[in-house]
Amino acid sequence: MDFFFLWLVTFVAGFWIFKKIKEWQSLPPGPWGLPVVGFLPFLDRHQPHLTLTKLSKQYGSIYGIGMGSVYAVVLSDCKLVREAFAKENFSGRAPLFLTHGIMKGNGIICAEGGLWKDQRKLITTWLKSFGMSKHSVSREKLEKRIASGVYELLENVEKAGGSPMDLSQMLSNSLGNVVNEIIFGFKFPPEDKTWHWFRQIQEEGCHEMGVAGVVNFLPFIRFFSSSTQKTMEVLTRGQAQTHRLYASIIDRRRKIIGLSPIKEAAYPPHDNLFSEHPEGHMKCITYSKHANTEEHFFDPNILIPTDGECILDNFLLEQKRRFETNDENAKYVTDEQMLYLLADMFGAGLDTTSVTLAWFLLYMALYPEEQEIVRKEILSVYPEDGEVDGTRLPHLMAAICEVQRIRSIVPIGIPHGCVEDTYLANYRIPKGAMVIPLQWAMHMDPDVWEDPEEFRPSRFLGPDGSLLKPQEFIPFQTGKRMCPGDELSRMLASGLVARLFRRRRVRLASEPPTEEEMRGTIGLTLCPPRVSFYCDPV
Repeated sequence: MDFFFLWLVTFVAGFWIFKKIKEWQSLPPGPWGLPVVGFLPFLDRHQPHLTLTKLSKQYGSIYGIGMGSVYAVVLSDCKLVREAFAKENFSGRAPLFLTHGIMKGNGIICAEGGLWKDQRKLITTWLKSFGMSKHSVSREKLEKRIASGVYELLENVEKAGGSPMDLSQMLSNSLGNVVNEIIFGFKFPPEDKTWHWFRQIQEEGCHEMGVAGVVNFLPFIRFFSSSTQKTMEVLTRGQAQTHRLYASIIDRRRKIIGLSPIKEAAYPPHDNLFSEHPEGHMKCITYSKHANTEEHFFDPNILIPTDGECILDNFLLEQKRRFETNDENAKYVTDEQMLYLLADMFGAGLDTTSVTLAWFLLYMALYPEEQEIVRKEILSVYPEDGEVDGTRLPHLMAAICEVQRIRSIVPIGIPHGCVEDTYLANYRIPKGAMVIPLQWAMHMDPDVWEDPEEFRPSRFLGPDGSLLKPQEFIPFQTGKRMCPGDELSRMLASGLVARLFRRRRVRLASEPPTEEEMRGTIGLTLCPPRVSFYCDPV
């Protein structure tokens, strides 16, 4: 009996081991890792994209890597990325703690399945109606919105006179109000305390999410590491404060367009939001690892309503329609989902564009001859102020493209999730795998881009001076989850630069960054070093 039992256990164990070996052999090649933590200890946490790029040179354009509890497949070839992301099987989101545990799969960036499809369709429709398609009748109105933000920036530049200035920060604030108009239908007054409070929360949150990256793959660490616990507290409290601010804005917007809150869609944590102050103002609390807690109250009546459509109005009207008609998709337009969606739209609309332009201004200051080429084109095509069409400014757009190539804003790309077992390049990709489109490797591949470390906008120009769009260049990713705001980002970037460079030249007021500093700092995005600029009148 004992012999039979031993034989049975041996047979079952052998069969299981054989099966696992077969499964392992069908996976993409890749490096060995350690038990539990996988390859995480060997990743450069300050420059993880560089480590992953080195591995791609060793293991090829598709390889697998264990990262804690997550199995990742890294793609460094644009054809593989395009092939993969065109498939429904790769339309999920990676099972990361910060996106699924904190964001709870809400919004649009972290959403999957029916929720993602529903929200993407709504957002795409609304953005097109606002003028974010090349032939939209509303495009002129959107251009005027962008212009108003640029004029705010130019006014601040005038006030600074000939003094050194943090142009990137000024740019971010001005762009922020353009994005506020498009998303919320409001602008914050100049130098408003709540606006600066909100931007501080966002900037610290982006930094802390980069610091807390390991929690994505080893969630249990948050129970043992005191520094990680503090980081998680900053993130969760910052998220709660952001949602409270949005709820206050939503309440004001509902009153303006004459809508009442929908009981079935309500978000219970905000039931007593407006009872903290005699006049219903919202308490704003700054939580930080580096400063004492501060409080102030936000009066939503100080917000400046703006003309034109906004995301928030469209969402509120769609929410009303669905709940009144008992639409089965009403579950996708709750107040909770609205909060996460607004946060996603604001972050995606502002942060990536402002970081791109910060790098752009830095490179223009470092390469004044390229700046002059761009300026001459702008003055030639648009000698007078007016609507700006980026397609008529190929040199400007080539310079922006080269910035997006040489310093990919999201160097690791936005990871996707594999929703069911599938195959790619004859390798098995298991359900639940994280799929990484390694933009840094694709944009810095010497086999595709000659001297990739050189800043050379001409690589995006054809012999006739037209703008080229190489297949290997995917700054907004590709496929079913491609960024829906790519056209808005291009309009913001070209509109701002054209109006700024028509009146000003930029040059550094501080020492040029070192080679190490020019690598950037990783958070949610790859941020440039902080520098000061002079904006000389022309």
